Amino acid sequence: MPSKAQTGKKLVIVESPAKSKTIAKYLGEGFIVEASIGHIRDLPQPSELPAELKKTSVGKFAVDIDNDFKPYYVVSPDKKKKVAELKAQLKDADALYLATDGDREGEAIAWHLLEVLKPKVPVYRMTFGEITNEAIHRAMDNLRDVDQDLVDAQETRRVLDRLYGYEISPVLWRKVARGLSAGRVQSVVTRMVVDRERERMAFKAASYWDLTGQFGADSGAASFKAKLVAVDGAKVASGRDFNDNGDLTSRSVVHLNEELATSLAAGLQSADFRVRSVDTKPYTRRPAAPFTTSTLQQEAGRKLRFTSKSTMQVAQRLYENGYITYMRTDSSALSNEAVTAARRQASELYGPEYVP
Repeated sequence: MPSKAQTGKKLVIVESPAKSKTIAKYLGEGFIVEASIGHIRDLPQPSELPAELKKTSVGKFAVDIDNDFKPYYVVSPDKKKKVAELKAQLKDADALYLATDGDREGEAIAWHLLEVLKPKVPVYRMTFGEITNEAIHRAMDNLRDVDQDLVDAQETRRVLDRLYGYEISPVLWRKVARGLSAGRVQSVVTRMVVDRERERMAFKAASYWDLTGQFGADSGAASFKAKLVAVDGAKVASGRDFNDNGDLTSRSVVHLNEELATSLAAGLQSADFRVRSVDTKPYTRRPAAPFTTSTLQQEAGRKLRFTSKSTMQVAQRLYENGYITYMRTDSSALSNEAVTAARRQASELYGPEYVP
């Protein structure tokens, strides 16, 4: 049988069509960049299983619970056209590069593509943390195989979601309300929220006062505020000196109530004060670490009132257009390119003397 003629074309498959044009521009001629548009296979609903499987150990969850929980995958109906397009592109390619995201989901998508497309050409796995020219070419220099451990981790999560959700959700429908769902993450987080709410309900508030004075010199110099921190050598109690029951944790502090604080304020109105010493100490304030997924969502919620969903949608668009590194991460490490760009920007804005 004659061998396949070499075309010089290489097929690169990414997840999102939004970043395919940018990546194609960086890779140059000879590369065809296509998008899978997310997952191409998943567990079907049990009702969608073939009739011969519905009465087997696969029938209840689309997971074979009697054979090492082996999942039964099908190509999603809305992805059959996309799979056909990818197969057609692969026929004219000399190599396949799976360039889906580098997290568990991305690795699983790469594996599913490998299983469905069944390529007969060399296959390479490439990952990158940012969509820049340097990052794309660095990924081409560090190709690898599909990481089966990551694939197994994603598959385990997916199977647990199915087993857990399909068993617990019907209980919620019967006992609480229709339409509710339970899952591998939802149920644990709900328990944490409930435990925290019980702690809040059991918490007993403590009442305490403090005293702040406005001071200024007779010479008309700028005034300043100072807070009373001790009375007769004993530290004035603050919030950290009370336990959850509202009781003082130390007998060596002075508990200022409204009456005592008002009395002290009245008695000190006409008193003379003197600054005994001024201490000046240098300090270093380091910038906050680069965002992780959770800190990005927290700051966007606090400062912009964004929901987590809105935050990740915006971050996804920024990532796909090459403005930020991959946003689903627990790491705060920066690439050399990002550090170099930041140093260059700081130098341009403030001068090279401000860049160590």
